[in-house]
Amino acid sequence: MIDADITTVETVFRLIPLLILLGTGVMGAIVVLNNITAPGANLAFVEHIMTMDTTNMDRGTQWRAIRSPILHRIAFVTILVLEMAFTVLSLVGSYFLAVNLGAPAEAWEAAKLFGYLGFMTALVVWFLIIQVVGAEWFVSWQSESWNAIRDSTRINLITLAGIILLRLA
Repeated sequence: MIDADITTVETVFRLIPLLILLGTGVMGAIVVLNNITAPGANLAFVEHIMTMDTTNMDRGTQWRAIRSPILHRIAFVTILVLEMAFTVLSLVGSYFLAVNLGAPAEAWEAAKLFGYLGFMTALVVWFLIIQVVGAEWFVSWQSESWNAIRDSTRINLITLAGIILLRLA
C-alpha cells in the first residue's frame, strides 16, 4: 500500500504517533497484567484514595470519603475494565496505523479511529478518574503515600502528545 505521493519524511512523521499509541497499548497490557496477577497493590491504592485516610482529614472534604469495601472493588474493577479497553483499542489502532503507514491520506485518516479511541479511553482512566476524581474529589494530592499525580500527569502528557501528533500526521 505504498503511495508515490507519501514521502519518507511523511512516513516517519506517521510513525511517531504510531509508536506512542503502541507504547500506550503495551503499557496498558502491563498494567492490566499487574492488576490481574497482583490486584492487592492497586486495590489498596483505590481503598486509600476513596477512604481518604491519608489526607489531612479536613471536615470540609471528609464527607466525600467512601468506606464501603464493595464500592472499592466496584471502582477497582471499573478501572480495570477501562484499562483493558484502552489496551485493546490502542493495540488495534497500532495495527491499523502500521498497515496503513504508507497509504494515501484518505486511508491513513480512516486508520486513525481506533488510535483516537485508545487515547481517549486512556484519558478517561488517567485524567478523569485518577486526576479529577482521585486527586481532586478525594483530595489524594494531600497524601504523601497514596498519590498518583506525578505518574498520571506524565501519562496524560504523553497521551495528549500522541493525540496531537496523530491528528497532524
